[in-house]
Amino acid sequence: MKRMMKQMMKQMTEQALNRMTGAAAPALAFGAGVGLGGPVLAQAVPVESVYGYDFVTIGDAGNRGTNETERRWDVLGYGHGAVNHEYRMATKEVTVGQWFEFVQAYAPVFAANTGRPFGDPGFIGSTLSVTGSQVELRPNISMGRAQNMSWEYAARYVNWLHNGKSNEPAAFENGVYDTSTFTQNPDGSWNHQAAHNPDAKFWLPTYDEWTKAAYWDPAKENGEGGYWFFPNSSDADSRPGLLPGEGGERNAGDGPLFPLDVGSFADTQSPWGLLDMMGGESEWTETAFRLDHLDQRAAGGSAWYSDQYDVPFSKDFVGTGDGGTVYLAQFGLRLASAVPTPTTAVIVAFAGVVILSRRRV
Repeated sequence: MKRMMKQMMKQMTEQALNRMTGAAAPALAFGAGVGLGGPVLAQAVPVESVYGYDFVTIGDAGNRGTNETERRWDVLGYGHGAVNHEYRMATKEVTVGQWFEFVQAYAPVFAANTGRPFGDPGFIGSTLSVTGSQVELRPNISMGRAQNMSWEYAARYVNWLHNGKSNEPAAFENGVYDTSTFTQNPDGSWNHQAAHNPDAKFWLPTYDEWTKAAYWDPAKENGEGGYWFFPNSSDADSRPGLLPGEGGERNAGDGPLFPLDVGSFADTQSPWGLLDMMGGESEWTETAFRLDHLDQRAAGGSAWYSDQYDVPFSKDFVGTGDGGTVYLAQFGLRLASAVPTPTTAVIVAFAGVVILSRRRV
């Protein structure tokens, strides 16, 4: 009876999660290998698919932030990476194809909603072009490579996902970030919403959330937890400029073959099993450098054209990163998401099974 109850609860919970998110059945991903700082515990991480993105849960809530021995320099100061809640991160960056879908959905209401020219570079990035009212791929651009965009349109993208990809004009403008705050004052200051709404289903990760997902390993230091120097579960930099079959370790290089599609370097993973946290595109975060400079937001990781290797000021080193202006298409995006919880229906159904089993005993 206990085995039957356990199986029923597991099955009902999975069904509830799938109904909530439109997810496929969870799969398992196995994270990383061995770094110079010691072995990394290979861990089975549940993966849930939503809107074509695979998400893993970043646990170990309440972990500490970086300390002075775990960084070379830090654009935002010490102590980043501490997160007191569970959350999910997409294993891969937003691709050109996924962004193209959003651009096409937003196109009919773009001018009315933004008051900007349809070909706004922050909207189409470096991969798309606009001819009249038509959006097209630039030549030799793969749908599978990482997309770049401005912070303002990344915020609209997560609004759209939060609202179920609705084509209603309002679905792009609120839910996670209120785009009516995307304004500038006469004194030159900016009003952009500083943090996502508490009930957001998807959002731009905070700099702390991004740092934890990239570098924090609960198994490091004999299970006490610690930060690797690089987001590859290692204290050694990942080599750029080579294809995966030739010894390449990250999606970066100055040759004509780069950038490759996201996920091409499957053997280079963060401790949580995330891919391409080095190379591809540097990734926007929600975090402003200072609250009086809401137009400047932090980013994590390096881009495909950053082919430097093992340099003292690498953007891939823990605690470094980058930053950019909210209306420029400077970086890409990796989604953060809420951890689904079982619905009340599942809890009630489970309670009914318990009551029934007690009556039969």
